[in-house]
Amino acid sequence: MNLMKKDYLFKLLIIIAFLFSSSVQGEKQANKRVDYHYKYQPMLDNLISKHIPGAVLLVESKSGCYIGSAGFKDLEKKRPMTTDVVIPNGSAGKKLTALLVAMLADEGVISLDAPINQYLDSQLLSKIQYSDKMTLRQLLNHTSGIFEYNDAGEYDFFKAQYALKDKVTTDMFPLSFALNQPADFKPGEGHSYSNTGYALAGVILERVLKAHPSKAIRNKVLLPLNMTSSYSKGVEEHKPEPASGFFINDEDPTFPLPMNVWFDTKEIIGTTATSDAPLASSVNDMAKLLRAIVVDNNVISPSVRVDMIGEDNLVESSGPRFYPSSDFYYGLGIWVEKVNGKKFYHHGGTEFGYFTQNIYIPDGDISITAFANCGVNAHCEERFQDFTFEVLDSFLNIGRSK
Repeated sequence: MNLMKKDYLFKLLIIIAFLFSSSVQGEKQANKRVDYHYKYQPMLDNLISKHIPGAVLLVESKSGCYIGSAGFKDLEKKRPMTTDVVIPNGSAGKKLTALLVAMLADEGVISLDAPINQYLDSQLLSKIQYSDKMTLRQLLNHTSGIFEYNDAGEYDFFKAQYALKDKVTTDMFPLSFALNQPADFKPGEGHSYSNTGYALAGVILERVLKAHPSKAIRNKVLLPLNMTSSYSKGVEEHKPEPASGFFINDEDPTFPLPMNVWFDTKEIIGTTATSDAPLASSVNDMAKLLRAIVVDNNVISPSVRVDMIGEDNLVESSGPRFYPSSDFYYGLGIWVEKVNGKKFYHHGGTEFGYFTQNIYIPDGDISITAFANCGVNAHCEERFQDFTFEVLDSFLNIGRSK
């Protein structure tokens, strides 16, 4: 065999070997994706019960992607849950309000650390204890001490929501339940999770922008991040239409709704356009939003990221941590949890009939977002939280005892 033929055959063998190796690697990657399905779909199926009608789970990492659904998005018509479903995300949307404020602060439109009396009239300020000492940053990281509006009376806020279910309500509506109420502490002297702080931030945004914050949110966040299945509920077109959310009162005979009857809350929750729970979104869009806040990109500047989750801007927190012994902090609209040298970011959200969990782990570029169309029910919330922890710990491998 001459030298030219030998050289040709040698090159051919190299090409064949490369193609075979690429095929094996591709098969391994495909197998990882299949493994995700076989691992998480049974967990999702087992989540469905008489207390959890339907659920969706998205898991993304460098190793692959899984998205699945189980149960029903409509109990009456027995319509199966789908992976593209949109639901109101409750407090998981706080990061969106905080992001808008941080962006406007970065532009010099508003100040995170100036007293809020720069933006509000004296009549409103006189009804909020210590308002002369509060800042926007304190409202957003829950160190303002402002009264929690859900603590006013026996279900007073929900009763009012239910009575006004055909009318869109904005931030002054929940804020009104916190006016002339005593503060939990002086601003900066404690940490207490308060939806009222975000409602008041929304009032400030509307007065500074001279428009509902939803317009700025769309132009500065939703459109640039290509969040095509997301909208500010109540004030923007509900497209795609949100799934039904189901609440069952199986504990309290004094509650405004009858006992042991599934109630569809979509019409009530869909008309509340408030900054403490502003968003309706899909699992894909929710994952995209949290990842964009944590990871460098061309939409959110490094200085905004520092204001939201920079180490110097985190405050020690209490709340729904996943690991009992973790170091637990709050930034602006986001919890930061550190355990066994591992750090991750999250913020869940519940509303009557809905539950969202939204998690991002930088190590491995892992996003976990889960929805259930139930909420504000102990059976639903405990089981859903356990389920989300199982998915999270399948990556961190730390265990509940830590």
